[in-house]
Amino acid sequence: MPLGQTPYIFRGEPEDLKRLFYSDPNRALAKVITIPAGYGVVKAGAVMGIITESTSRVGNYVPYQYGADSNGLVAALANTWGIAYLVADVTAGAYTGYVTMDDSYKFAVGDHLSEADSDYAVHTDLGAITDIDRTTYSHMAVITVTNVFPTIQASKGACVYIQSKTTTPFCEAKGILKEAVNTGTGENAKGGQGVLVLGSAMLYKNSLYGYNSTDVLADRSSWREEDPYLIL
Repeated sequence: MPLGQTPYIFRGEPEDLKRLFYSDPNRALAKVITIPAGYGVVKAGAVMGIITESTSRVGNYVPYQYGADSNGLVAALANTWGIAYLVADVTAGAYTGYVTMDDSYKFAVGDHLSEADSDYAVHTDLGAITDIDRTTYSHMAVITVTNVFPTIQASKGACVYIQSKTTTPFCEAKGILKEAVNTGTGENAKGGQGVLVLGSAMLYKNSLYGYNSTDVLADRSSWREEDPYLIL
């Protein structure tokens, strides 16, 4: 240890501490999926959506975002990993948004984005990313899209995320992540492979992340709640 360095022990972040399955996990209908780089540790129980439009990443899965429920959106989105918060307000008609440098690595040119803040119940189709500028500023990246932004405010949790549906509200739940996946953060992130639970399972509802019964159950009509469980 170098002279003057404060002693410490780093034990890492514990994951998957909550029990997800009430039913036998081995009997669940599931498949292997790929999650793109930049989303950090996506925990077991995260609701996932599929990338529907992209130059190179169609078929990859990203954490699901609420589509229709704007009430408490800022707090709700803080429990998910798929968003990148904007670090500055965006005025209607602009084609660019500013995100942290690390968050910019969640995206690639060709990904189709949507946006939200706590005022918006229906999200906007921003179209494809045409450029990600990581050189102009040292502390943030500039993302340029095909379609214009509405007015959204950083103080209201303004954010962008990859679309997982081609029509309003541009997001759709597909399944539940079975085990945590570390996709990395920032420039050196590599992404990861995980297992997506699609059906034949009974899960503890309070162990889910990014779950919203109004939107998720509308997307997956065969799923149902039976407190304290979600039955797939």
